[in-house]
Amino acid sequence: MRASTLTMHDRLTILLGLLLALGLAGCTDFLSTKPKGDLSSGNFFTTPEHALQATNATYSMLREWEVHVFAWIGETDIASDDATKGSVPGDAGAGYLGDLDDLTFDPANLAFTQTWGGYYQGVYRANLAIQGIPRVTMDSALKARLIGENKFLRAYYYFFLVRAHGGVPLFTQPPAPSEYTRPRATEAEVYDQIEQDLLDAIAVLPQTYPAADLGRATRGAARGLLAQAYLYRQQYTNALEQADSVVNSGYALYPDYGALFTQAGENSSESVFEVQAATMPGAGCQPNQGCSNIQYSEVQGVRGTPNLGWGFNTPSPSLEAEYEPGDPRLEATILYPWEMIPDGTGRVVYFNAGMPNNRYNEKSFISPETPGGTFNSGKNLRRLRYADILLIAAEAAYQTGAVGQAQTYLNQVRLRARGGYTKTLGITPEPLAATIAEDVLGLAPGSSRVAVRYVNPASPAAAAGVRTFRAACAAVCASAAVPPVRVDTLDIVQSVAGTAVTTVQEFLNAVEAQALASPIAVEVLRMTRDSAAAPVVAQLDTVTVTVAALLPDVTLTGQALLDAIWHERRVELAMEEQRFFDMRRQDVVSPGRAALLMTAHGRTWQSRFALYPIPASEVQISGLTQNPGY
Repeated sequence: MRASTLTMHDRLTILLGLLLALGLAGCTDFLSTKPKGDLSSGNFFTTPEHALQATNATYSMLREWEVHVFAWIGETDIASDDATKGSVPGDAGAGYLGDLDDLTFDPANLAFTQTWGGYYQGVYRANLAIQGIPRVTMDSALKARLIGENKFLRAYYYFFLVRAHGGVPLFTQPPAPSEYTRPRATEAEVYDQIEQDLLDAIAVLPQTYPAADLGRATRGAARGLLAQAYLYRQQYTNALEQADSVVNSGYALYPDYGALFTQAGENSSESVFEVQAATMPGAGCQPNQGCSNIQYSEVQGVRGTPNLGWGFNTPSPSLEAEYEPGDPRLEATILYPWEMIPDGTGRVVYFNAGMPNNRYNEKSFISPETPGGTFNSGKNLRRLRYADILLIAAEAAYQTGAVGQAQTYLNQVRLRARGGYTKTLGITPEPLAATIAEDVLGLAPGSSRVAVRYVNPASPAAAAGVRTFRAACAAVCASAAVPPVRVDTLDIVQSVAGTAVTTVQEFLNAVEAQALASPIAVEVLRMTRDSAAAPVVAQLDTVTVTVAALLPDVTLTGQALLDAIWHERRVELAMEEQRFFDMRRQDVVSPGRAALLMTAHGRTWQSRFALYPIPASEVQISGLTQNPGY
């Protein structure tokens, strides 16, 4: 793990030298060009290539540890009700994430120092480029575009800072040494700067780029971020206007929600803005060396064989319970033990006896070529998706009285989530891995592999007695290279209304063929173990389950509609680093909401959590006013 104790003053002092020493490297293809020859502050910003390199350096901060990895995940997901710290209790160096999880953090917490420094480095790089590019003799349209990209990125960096800490020092040009210490601007002043930067970017950014420039900020990305900022300011008319503009810009929901977070879904029709990454040869490079990879997925990958990730940011039971019966997004979001990793290799997630919570973020799994410990995950980071834009539009429409429009946008998101189906039994099915089916249970080739992974407690299947899969490691788990499985409860669907099923696809099709609200016979092979020493008992059983609607369209109005929109934001954007700030924003609209949510999660919410503290080092050195309650 990495730590940082530099203050903003220190960072601003050394940053220009770091930029030049690192060669101003950036994201993927469009950010891989390194400068030729020796560069210094005296001869920089003299060629078009310099303008491009400076812009790429602003992008490259998006992949840094301090911006989108450890502390940032802690402040956005782990502190919320969506996740727990994860990893093992005694993981050295991760105590500050535990304090975020428990809501016992204080201004000295290392997370705040890290993100504060990282995001201000991003601001500083943007300011260097915005100040220097106008001096370059070059194509005027390209010059305007590069300045616009930097303004988008400056707005992006400040948007995190203002949501995290409220009013912060506002820098719109590289400060002179005498200007390093600056008082906090008001929250409104920071948001005003974000708004102006994004309006300037909208005026000059293109809607699309050629393949070599894929991943650069577009006009749609600027409008989407501005819509989000307006939503946080409760400027709902403006938010709806910007979101509607994005809706009319040619984006579309990716058909397969689960595949959206694999490499197949990168830069898809749904991508409004995502951080580009690429796998480096071998062990890649160390962070802060101009890498084109990012540790975001590594720190969340399965801890232990086969992923060798770090196992942080584990989905919570509260999040699991939020999904409606049969919602396919549960399976695409939470990666469970003995489930196959969605990379097509057939690898299985082994149970880790040392982890209190053996759920993983399925949206950030690691590919086989990039095992943990290599600082090398080439998985793009989705930061703004079209589904988010639709839900911003739905909420803004509701708040401006356009109830029908709000329902329409909300139901578009739910339609995609159904995956082409309209009916459910309330079961989350998954293909049974060979490790379980053959090695443990000895099932015959060609028999059903439709494992019942999870049964929603409020579903017809639960009422009929269908059970959630329960398994653990056998006695030698801790010492085994490949942990043996002890299956305690497992239901394997054999037939639906008399139609035999052997695959998940066949199961879903068979359920879809039934009449809504009809009771049907479901045959299951029930595996049970009464104790750790007992053998598994297999028994065929037939239960009667009533067919229910899968994620039906929402027709609610009033507060119930707003609650439905907020629910949809949680399950659609789960584990995508939105939740904590969403909870804060919703608590402003509906006071007391955050306390209720966190109580259900087993945490105590305090009013001071409306803002994170200013890092203690910044208060001490720069004399910044601390936030209330700290």
